[in-house]
Amino acid sequence: MITSNAKATASDNPVAEILEALMSKHRLSQTELANRSGVSQPAINRILKERAKQPRKETLQKIADVLGVTPDQLMGQEPISARMIATGAVPIVSWESLGQEGTHSRHSEWLVCPIDHSNETFALPVLGDAMVGDDGYREGEIIFIDPCVTPVHGKDVVVLKGEMAFFRRLVVTPEGRFLKTLNSSWPTPIMLLTDDAIVCGTVVFSGRVR
Repeated sequence: MITSNAKATASDNPVAEILEALMSKHRLSQTELANRSGVSQPAINRILKERAKQPRKETLQKIADVLGVTPDQLMGQEPISARMIATGAVPIVSWESLGQEGTHSRHSEWLVCPIDHSNETFALPVLGDAMVGDDGYREGEIIFIDPCVTPVHGKDVVVLKGEMAFFRRLVVTPEGRFLKTLNSSWPTPIMLLTDDAIVCGTVVFSGRVR
């Protein structure tokens, strides 16, 4: 049994139950988890069938990294929030962590995204007032970003350029692609989206479908 703020200890070997729930949440088959983690599909099947009573630490670490939990959480030795296994739950990440390896691993806060989205979707709090406007966002509002949604003209995107991250509206013209603020009073209301910039994802929800 997995409950919020409680240890998952439904049995002497809760790994199978927790693993099955997390795979369901991430919509991963045994083969897909094997491909992502480097753990063989037969080994994953043995864990799920509870034939592997004490999986190797290296095996648990590889699987846990893919599923965004710790090995101890996967083994039921640390609390695991119900939100982490809720269908549609995505991690809230920090702006500072964007672009870092393992950004989606080991989160303490999760939110349910109420619309269809990919497994790569994450949430961010809006910082500052660059995107305040009639069709904009307020500071502190949570935005859901899906890296698998193609950024097109008029969509709001999160962009990483060097060590700087930006939240702007994408404007595509014959002259090129630009990033625009929704706050007309912003000191630099429009900037060129250069080739070295990385679009981390497109905003798909923030209180309403975007």
